[in-house]
Amino acid sequence: MKKIIVTFILALGALSFTAAPLLAAHTESAALQQSKKKKTETVTFKVSMHCKNCVKKITENISFEKGVKDLKVSLDEKTVTITYDPAKTSPETLKKAIEKLGYKVE
Repeated sequence: MKKIIVTFILALGALSFTAAPLLAAHTESAALQQSKKKKTETVTFKVSMHCKNCVKKITENISFEKGVKDLKVSLDEKTVTITYDPAKTSPETLKKAIEKLGYKVE
């Protein structure tokens, strides 16, 4: 019985030594993927909105633009704040998308 327990403990120890580099590689890979996901930028535009329908129109259309991660539209401040992936879009593209809806953008 002692021989079986000792063999089991040795086998378990050997597995932990071989699994440790694999676990470290997996953890490193996950960290790289998360750092890629975190690369976002934010831009704020002054937009000529005047009603709740304007807010709805911008929200429904701009939130589906390629690369848009987050969108905040403020009627009181007349601003549109967009968090986006710079690898997929740019402030100029986003500005043109808002202007295409019929609004003046500063």
